[in-house]
Amino acid sequence: MTKPIWANPYALQVVADVAPYGLAVSYPYRSRVSGGSSGNSGANRYYAHGIVHEFIFSAQEWTTKPTFQIVDWADIGVNVRMQTSDSAKLESTFTSGAAYVTARYTGVSPKLMSTSAITSINGKAPTSQSTWRGTKFSISYNNGQKWLVYALTSDATAEKEITWKVEGGSVLRSTAVFDGVLRAALAVTDVAEDALDKHKILDSDSAYSFLWQTHGDCTNGLLQYAMPHHIESIDPASARKVEGLTAFSTTRGALQAYTTLTQPPVWKLHETQPVPEDLYPTRKLSADVVRKQHILEHLRNDITTGEWAIPVGGSYYFNGKAAQKYASLCLMASDSAIVGSDMSLLQTCLSKLRKVMAPYVTNGWTNKLQYDRVYGGVVSSEGFKKNDLNADFGNTMYNDHHFHYGYWIYASAIINRLDPTWSELSKLNAMTNLLVQDVANYDRSEQSFPRFRSFDWFRGHSYSHGVTPLADGKDEESTSEDINFAFGMYMYGKATSNQAMQSVGKLMTRLNAHAIKTYFLIESQSQVHPTNFRPNKVTGIFFDNKVDYATWFSAEKYCIHGIQMLPVSPVTEFVRTKQFVQEEWEQVLSKEKIVAQQDTSNSWLSILMTNYAMVDKATALAVLQKAKMDDGLTRAWALYMAASLPN
Repeated sequence: MTKPIWANPYALQVVADVAPYGLAVSYPYRSRVSGGSSGNSGANRYYAHGIVHEFIFSAQEWTTKPTFQIVDWADIGVNVRMQTSDSAKLESTFTSGAAYVTARYTGVSPKLMSTSAITSINGKAPTSQSTWRGTKFSISYNNGQKWLVYALTSDATAEKEITWKVEGGSVLRSTAVFDGVLRAALAVTDVAEDALDKHKILDSDSAYSFLWQTHGDCTNGLLQYAMPHHIESIDPASARKVEGLTAFSTTRGALQAYTTLTQPPVWKLHETQPVPEDLYPTRKLSADVVRKQHILEHLRNDITTGEWAIPVGGSYYFNGKAAQKYASLCLMASDSAIVGSDMSLLQTCLSKLRKVMAPYVTNGWTNKLQYDRVYGGVVSSEGFKKNDLNADFGNTMYNDHHFHYGYWIYASAIINRLDPTWSELSKLNAMTNLLVQDVANYDRSEQSFPRFRSFDWFRGHSYSHGVTPLADGKDEESTSEDINFAFGMYMYGKATSNQAMQSVGKLMTRLNAHAIKTYFLIESQSQVHPTNFRPNKVTGIFFDNKVDYATWFSAEKYCIHGIQMLPVSPVTEFVRTKQFVQEEWEQVLSKEKIVAQQDTSNSWLSILMTNYAMVDKATALAVLQKAKMDDGLTRAWALYMAASLPN
């Protein structure tokens, strides 16, 4: 049995290895469970959802195992097929936010099954002798659910009659082979049925950027569920809210149905989230602040003391953190507010930066990057060498690529900005372009990489997990490293005069900021997560089916919160609002021992206090003068960024 696909509002599961075979549908919101204690004002540590096969599309002829194939995919959708022969099959399209689950039958007799007993069909109690013929069937079950089933022609342009017979109290079996489309939807409310009736003759196949490709008559528009961040951005000239038709997602709150108003159907969304326009802080530091905080002295010390190191046998993640850290020092050394007109420190910095970037430019690592022809991507060879799926956080299996490569892309943006005549720049850019394409290939003509491997345009954020399946769906942990990739891509495109990359990167940054604030950082006014989870203030590990107030590497609260704060860059303040930072600090972080006792020996304090400068700059700066620094942060950069925040 395949793992569930958390399309939302429905979860879908292809059952192709054990009988009864078919496409199982669940509305997981009604199977929510919470548990554990986070220690935050009585909040639960996690919430998740069970899978109940509430509705199953199957076929009477499937007495033996059908074959299962993924036959096509797009940016936010996938086409699947189950068949016993080319002339006997069931096909479906899975898309996020779909109001219906659709099955296209060819050459077989449909069978609709449930784990609950049928109590009525079109208002009448079933008997073993009863048959029902028609194009719409309202099926009530003893679990209190009512499912609507519509029968349509194969091209979904008209209604087509089908005859059902009840078997065993929970199965509807077609009395004959049916070539056509069956569409099912849960009537969450009584009001929903009218809207579902109106839009039944339409089948959404696949989509990108909310321009929907459809089959059937679109006279009544495409009915599709919008997520909370869509609702705030959708253009009312392109789609209209369907009053009374809502459903609940597993982990992203209430979904609102919209119907399109244009031909062809399209959602137009306008992302107005402000984002920085430059690599430098939004506000310049005054000479007085630079002097009082000894920022130039710290910068000189961070650049000139000792040798910089990026080990050739190290992790692409930790090495990437170091690359961005060192490059950021060079950015400071080019800021006249810090160094005046003296560019000698910049030249020293760039000289050291070129040296540590040499293995990146030449791919001279112990575990070289290599192109994988199976999934079309750039991966570490370490996993192949060691036969280890988890080597370097699973990089070889495509885990965390936007985290790992985002640091290198960001560093490359700085180098292009500060060192445009470097003899190795073209080689550096050739490597960096590959990493951008691996994570977020925006060019349809580039066939060596899939489109937007990590970034989900419908949900507005990336996924961390790679190609191996997880029962709770893929996950995202560090939202700050997610947006570090998007902002780095934006700045790299700008620095290399690549207008397409710049535009896509900027849009990704805007959308990502919106999604992070909506789903991952929990302000008191947020209604997305259950009330017994909201006091945690951050989500932790965010799956499609489960939210777990935790990290993959530590149970410490300062890690659960701190991983949402690093790396520190100009984009940070555009995601982490002052209101949120203050709530998180007062309700959770201020109570932690690392903060209450100012444990300056714990490097996580440097991350927490750079963040806290949004609320209390003076206190934060005082602590940052003496705290041990995170391995991706220097004292000069921490003070520089903290001091640049608004008073």
